Amino acid sequence: MECYDLVIVGAGLYGLVSAATYHRIHPNSSILVLEAGPTLGGPWAPHRTFPGLKTNNLWGTYQIPDFPMGEKRFGVSKGDFVPAEKVYEYLCAYANENDIKRFVRVDTEVQSIEKMEPGWKLQCRSSTKHPAAAIPIPGSNPGQHKEEEGEGEDASALVITTSKLILSTGLVTTPNIPSYPQSPTFTSPILHSKSFPSHHEALSTSPTPTHTLVIGAGKSAWDIAHASATAHPASTATMLIRPSGNGPTWMAPPYVTPFRLWLEKLVFTRFLGFMSPCPWAETRGVEGVLRRFLHGTRIGRAVVGAFWTILGDDAIGLNGMGEGGDEQVKKLRPWRGAFEVGNGLSVLNYREDFFALVRAGRINVVFGEVERFEGEKTVVLKGGQSFDADAVVCATGWRRSAALFKPRALEKELGLPTDQPLDEDEAAVVNRVESEILARFPFLKTRDSSRVHHPDPSLRHAQIVDSGKQPYRLHRFLVPLSDMEDRSIGFAGAMMTLGNTFCAYLQALWLVAYFDGTVAMASAPPEQLQHETYLVTQYCALRHAMGYGNQFPDLVFDSLPYYDALMRDLGFDGKRKGTVFGMRNWGAECFRSYGPEDYIGLVDEWKRKLEVDIEGKKNV
Repeated sequence: MECYDLVIVGAGLYGLVSAATYHRIHPNSSILVLEAGPTLGGPWAPHRTFPGLKTNNLWGTYQIPDFPMGEKRFGVSKGDFVPAEKVYEYLCAYANENDIKRFVRVDTEVQSIEKMEPGWKLQCRSSTKHPAAAIPIPGSNPGQHKEEEGEGEDASALVITTSKLILSTGLVTTPNIPSYPQSPTFTSPILHSKSFPSHHEALSTSPTPTHTLVIGAGKSAWDIAHASATAHPASTATMLIRPSGNGPTWMAPPYVTPFRLWLEKLVFTRFLGFMSPCPWAETRGVEGVLRRFLHGTRIGRAVVGAFWTILGDDAIGLNGMGEGGDEQVKKLRPWRGAFEVGNGLSVLNYREDFFALVRAGRINVVFGEVERFEGEKTVVLKGGQSFDADAVVCATGWRRSAALFKPRALEKELGLPTDQPLDEDEAAVVNRVESEILARFPFLKTRDSSRVHHPDPSLRHAQIVDSGKQPYRLHRFLVPLSDMEDRSIGFAGAMMTLGNTFCAYLQALWLVAYFDGTVAMASAPPEQLQHETYLVTQYCALRHAMGYGNQFPDLVFDSLPYYDALMRDLGFDGKRKGTVFGMRNWGAECFRSYGPEDYIGLVDEWKRKLEVDIEGKKNV
């Protein structure tokens, strides 16, 4: 049995930043980061990426505040999307320079987690003999690492205990693969999008053209369809969009509106964030006045409705999906309005013009459901249409829970997604906060959330059946209400936001303060914390009909107010655009975008703050 002060599960962005932040504040604490894959990086690890895959972020917005992604050092340029291999290189460099690589143990799968008094016990299966990871740093000799670190040992059971635990396994870990009838002679591979990287090499080295069926219409489906259609000069792909789903995701160029404004920056502009009803946003001062006008008056709600219509129409027009556009391209028009998008919102970051491939027939768009797979490679759809596919890729999302906690009842206690029914008191809380949200933000009740552009008019108002699970119910989207006294567990990255790097940074610092008992929340009564937690998580469930809020927090225009809330808890001012004549610069605050650069040095500020507090207590 091994024992640590802190164990972090997952060595992606959120896990690495959590480890580095804890280590900077507690340099003498024992830390272990467990990673099921062969290296760090999470979804950016080499085994989970393929050539041509890039971030949806242009250079400058995907970097951890205290660790800039230098153009010369990492070979990236201003105005470019960051290639997947550069993100991996950057995360490896971050781990090295923050001296946390030695804490990472790869090829180690957590099989179960149990509550102890105090702390947690993890049952693991590991093929890495030593605590330090055999991480193949870009440019190094992987074989040398394997020999030195003992990688390749037979898998063995491992028991680990810890007083503090952070789950940073993310939301894209356990694939969701539909089950279809299949003849025994069907030979085309059927795989989830997570496994597509291993298949991409076969497509790109095939001497003959291939046809790939991609089931889904989210960003990963677009990425895979593009990669499949461009793997060979004559290869093609079919995007199968299921009528029972949410339809094509919202895609936009990186620069939008006639003024060529940077879309990603717009999302983090405070003024445009005012257009989203947000229960955790500041209600005092100028921001409070604007929000009360926009969401509390009929004129204001009319302005909000017009804003979302204009924003959506602009993206539709830029993509050529409006009247007079190509009929195949128009099939990719989102079915719901722009207000409903959530983190389905994405950016056209491809080397080739995606829509040119559609117009040329290289990517075919079909509405339908798979009925069965027959013959050697024939796909039969409901309704009788059939075609051959050399591979089938299910870009069909992810399961919500890996069911790690034992007993299963612990999942509900920890506020994790669960299909266990609500008790009477919990149901009353949910009903109460939902009524409060709709009364405070009538736009959520009156806006049209239907699939208004669904190709089948009879299905435009049909409800999509949910699995019946409750969403995450975590305070600040980070910690369970049941852990407030012990302060022993947190969930980093159990949400979606377009600003992942600075969100990871703020969440990591908040969690360290939470574990240390120095975050401003201890005085709040349990009833208040429960009401607040259920209010904000239920808002997420109501906010995006096309997003994932009914599963986990899905933040786009609500991200900046969330970061403000974390900052307030830590005793920092979230408004960081400076002052004019000793007063807050509201012009810059409203219209200048936020990014990683606005949060540089917070960890050091926090350390200085702790030193002052300790010195003050000594003097007393």
